[in-house]
Amino acid sequence: MRIQAEEPRMPREEGCRFLKYRISEQSQIRHISEVDDMVGRRESRWGWLCGALVLAGCGREAEVLAPSPLVEQVQEERAYDPGAGWTLAWQDDFTGTSLNTANWNVLTSNYDPVTNNCNFGTGELEFPRAQNVTVSGGKLILTAERTSDGPYDSRCAGYGARSFYSGRIHTKSKVERQYGKLVASIKVPSGYGMWPAFWTLGANISSVGWPRAGEIDILEWHSGSPSWMKVATHWAGGDWGAGADRGYSLADAFHTYEVEWSASRMVFRLDNEVRATADYAHNEPGFQQPHYILLNLALGGNWYGNPGAAAIDLPTGQRKTMEVEWVRWYQPGGGSGVALANPGFEGGMSGWSTWSPNGTEAADFSETYNGGHSGSYHLSHWNNAAPFEVWTFQAVSGLASGSYKVRAWVRKGGTFDLARIQAKTCPECAPAFTELGTYGAWTLVESPAISVTGGYLELGFHTRATTGNGANFIHMDDVELVRL
Repeated sequence: MRIQAEEPRMPREEGCRFLKYRISEQSQIRHISEVDDMVGRRESRWGWLCGALVLAGCGREAEVLAPSPLVEQVQEERAYDPGAGWTLAWQDDFTGTSLNTANWNVLTSNYDPVTNNCNFGTGELEFPRAQNVTVSGGKLILTAERTSDGPYDSRCAGYGARSFYSGRIHTKSKVERQYGKLVASIKVPSGYGMWPAFWTLGANISSVGWPRAGEIDILEWHSGSPSWMKVATHWAGGDWGAGADRGYSLADAFHTYEVEWSASRMVFRLDNEVRATADYAHNEPGFQQPHYILLNLALGGNWYGNPGAAAIDLPTGQRKTMEVEWVRWYQPGGGSGVALANPGFEGGMSGWSTWSPNGTEAADFSETYNGGHSGSYHLSHWNNAAPFEVWTFQAVSGLASGSYKVRAWVRKGGTFDLARIQAKTCPECAPAFTELGTYGAWTLVESPAISVTGGYLELGFHTRATTGNGANFIHMDDVELVRL
């Protein structure tokens, strides 16, 4: 969980706004009431109270959660099955010897230029740097270590020097997706002050700010309740939190952490079997748009009551690591996908054909990244100067007999006479199609089911506009052909 400060350069005023929880006989956290709202910045807008933790300056004490027994855990790669109806849309398995910079950005300061804040809005004690982000043995490794160098960014001079180096990465402008099942295999470190996190922020945060952009916290770990995967959401109108209890400490072994995110609900799971104590139903705008992924190992901060550096369980000369085996993003899909050529248009128009009855093929092109669903390119149908009609299509042969659907992510605005995602079983056949609506954010759309008996299918998009209009646009990305 990361709280974005609105005024990062102002001196800190300590305060807290927190939720009180009661521990049931089954040691499940239950939300009772929001009980306090003291003076303070957004840095302390939200706090988890767990174990016997007392937040500094709050004057409130959490009810006691009995320590969970620590049991020996086998260190091995975590297998994961998303279940029927899901298609892998994006992944990073951290192979090789360096981070894939086509997917990730590495922070090298305690100032975040995307969110425009210092110490990430939560008063954390670390200074991220590239040396503390490595890839080795099929794992991403974020390393925390104590330092006496006193690093800080000049834009954050009012907050003082940081006491630790650590690692922090994100996928802003590289991997941004909406909905689906986002999951990772992660090993978190034990010890007081460790605050590892796997989470997302709305892609428009630089323009609308936090919390309006939306935040989804899939994993946060706190030493006061080591067996718990803490989860939360934040948006313009409030906050929500829950958790999943494994029954033994999650630290120092790999576990899978996931959110299943749809247009109306989020379901959080631990190890693909332990469900959070509550699901989150929502209709907030911040969760109806693409989000980007963040992975980081924080130390201290307001979740721990803003302890001093000396209290953190990380002696000089020692290191602690957050390790990630893989991150995967699944989208709703049938049991078996069919390989398409260049489905995300990363190779321009390679694999795709274009045709127009009136010579306006130029209205169909692959556009460099401009709010694309994922990757660096997407398909655009657009002409601001003249009418146009255009098809973008791909022919697939050798298909097994059965029913198929075409799925794609689409953004669309303006006025069109015709805009369709479609499929047909011969060039002259009538298509099965879905009319595209107006989508301000990237939206997953699909064609009706179509029966294939001759092995051939032609799939793609057909649009027509009778006047040129700069406000008109259709963007398409990440096309799938799914056998039902």
